[in-house]
Amino acid sequence: MNFLYSEKGQIKIKDRKSRKRGGSAKKRGISNEQVCVLVARDRDKMTVLQVLGMGRLTKEQLDKAIGHKLSSENILCTDSWRAFKTYAAEKGMDIYQFKSDGKVRTKGLYHIQNVNNYHRRLKAWIQRFNGVATKYLNNPSIFSYILDW
Repeated sequence: MNFLYSEKGQIKIKDRKSRKRGGSAKKRGISNEQVCVLVARDRDKMTVLQVLGMGRLTKEQLDKAIGHKLSSENILCTDSWRAFKTYAAEKGMDIYQFKSDGKVRTKGLYHIQNVNNYHRRLKAWIQRFNGVATKYLNNPSIFSYILDW
């Protein structure tokens, strides 16, 4: 999941003009103007939400964020981003990847609908505040409300 980098509330913003009413990125797609936030959930709805950095997700960021929580016994269910596939191959894990076209949503009992639903609720919740400053995204208490839905 990606959020537009925000210095909301800052009096002096470095390196760019301020955006009025949220605004949008200058570049299309995922770029260094966006902050990558990893959302991982298990079947018991235990959630890991962590800011990984600017731009695209890499396997090194993934390993640093959740590598200590996974073993080769786990099965990863992810979107089709290639960093997940490379990470799973290096760790000897099984992986099920789902494309965003929505044609194949499940493979047996495996799916990513828990994470997709969490993304939807999180974005709707943050939209109420017209965005959130990037420095607060790693604060666990800011998202405790979402976990209870």
